[in-house]
Amino acid sequence: MAFSDGTSSMNNDEMFQRFGPAYRWLVTLTVMTGTMALGLASSMVNVAVPSVIGTYGIGLDQAQWMSTAFLGTMAAIMLVSAWLIEVLGQRLTFTITMAVFATGSFLSATAPNYDILILGRALQGAATGVGYPLSMFCMFSVFPPERRGTALGIAGLISVLSPTFGPVFGGIMIDTISWRFLFFLPLPFCIVALFLGLIFLPGKKRVTPLPTFDWIGLGLAFLILFSIFSGLASGPRLGWNDDTILLRLLGGAVMIVTFIIWELRAPYPLLDLSLFRSRPFCLTMLSSFVFGCGFYASIYFIPVFVQTIQNYSATRAGLLLATSGGVMLLFFPIGGRVTDLVSAHIPVAAGLLIFSVGFFLIQAADVNTAFWVMVGYLAVNRVGLSLAMPALSAAALRAVPAEKLARGTSSSNFFLTMGGGFGVALFTAFFQYRTQFHGEAIVDTQTPANKTTLELLGGIQNLLAGSGMTDLAQAMGALNYLSQVVLAQASTLGFKDTFLAIAVVALLAVGPAWLIGGATPPNRR
Repeated sequence: MAFSDGTSSMNNDEMFQRFGPAYRWLVTLTVMTGTMALGLASSMVNVAVPSVIGTYGIGLDQAQWMSTAFLGTMAAIMLVSAWLIEVLGQRLTFTITMAVFATGSFLSATAPNYDILILGRALQGAATGVGYPLSMFCMFSVFPPERRGTALGIAGLISVLSPTFGPVFGGIMIDTISWRFLFFLPLPFCIVALFLGLIFLPGKKRVTPLPTFDWIGLGLAFLILFSIFSGLASGPRLGWNDDTILLRLLGGAVMIVTFIIWELRAPYPLLDLSLFRSRPFCLTMLSSFVFGCGFYASIYFIPVFVQTIQNYSATRAGLLLATSGGVMLLFFPIGGRVTDLVSAHIPVAAGLLIFSVGFFLIQAADVNTAFWVMVGYLAVNRVGLSLAMPALSAAALRAVPAEKLARGTSSSNFFLTMGGGFGVALFTAFFQYRTQFHGEAIVDTQTPANKTTLELLGGIQNLLAGSGMTDLAQAMGALNYLSQVVLAQASTLGFKDTFLAIAVVALLAVGPAWLIGGATPPNRR
């Protein structure tokens, strides 16, 4: 086989000698093929939420684990990616990443129960947490400093293409075959990337002692994420006064304090908390966390809303997301250019403000809102994303000393992704609470004195009378229809409240984002 002829010990210089100047593009093709597989897994799944709910007979509180398990595992494993690359080398790390991702995809596609599906999603998240930083590392290692902007541009293009077209392919797959085949779709990219990686990525040439890693910190991070996410997810179903929920949330809070104390004393901390002495860095991490909350919550709730309230098919929901994703494709380069020209806090604050305005518009949507109106609302939202995303990365880099750039970037990605998982879990709990609230309020109005309700029940009974049903069956049928109307109305109002909450949270983050300012660390002045 081509990859067993001695290239396993080659470094980049030797690989350039073997493959010539085209080698950097072969590496780019390799890692971007893998990144495409990872991106499809993270962007397609949300259009499958209603189908998965129907298959396993679960509620939205359990269904959100498809997103939170992925994001939580991704956030935690992302912190170990640099250690893995140093220990295993690019080739072996990439091979294991693609193998783990393929395993997770296969488990998700064939899951006999929801627990196995969540395990598969967690494996996909773990692979993605390593794969994204690894791809950037591989590309930076073959592009000279003066051409790394090109590498960033290519990576950014792929990161936008996946969420743009992934939901469409996923929706078509769901409507024509099954939601299970959605998880098979990234596998061809994954398999091709795996073999390309074995051929073109350099291996680890010299065996050195294992570098020290903060395993205790990583374990605490996993426990924190699981405790808080599971507490928020199960709270609406079990009740917030349930001992299990209180124990999980309280345990998560205690572990956060424990994690901070440990990281301050650890010889090789997982998160360099000394960076948080910088006010701009603190504000940047806060903005990243809040932005992650709103961004990932939006891509989770929008497909669920249009499929359950507006009766979109999975394909139509995918087209909605793809059309708005096309806006990002147009504005993302503009956002990057703006970040180069002005201080990062300006596009971050402006992006969050526009993002908030987009959700203020979306919260006005209901069952009668036209497709292209929804596209317009989401387009406003995506313009905000396009401004804020490049600027957040730039702000994180500008807020740390030159020798700690890698740690600053790692922290920014961690808080963005962790905010995403937290946002999905928190806003799902909020949605269920508000839906229950509105449901109870509407039920309280369904009394014999409510003429509208009586007219509705009478009309349904008259329709059913022609079918030969008994009077009792007609009455039960009319009441069942009324309950469905109440549930639909309560769900619609619950979604509206959730979208409004996302808008308010993003709006509140504009102030801290603006306070980031344009200051640079002393050693860069």
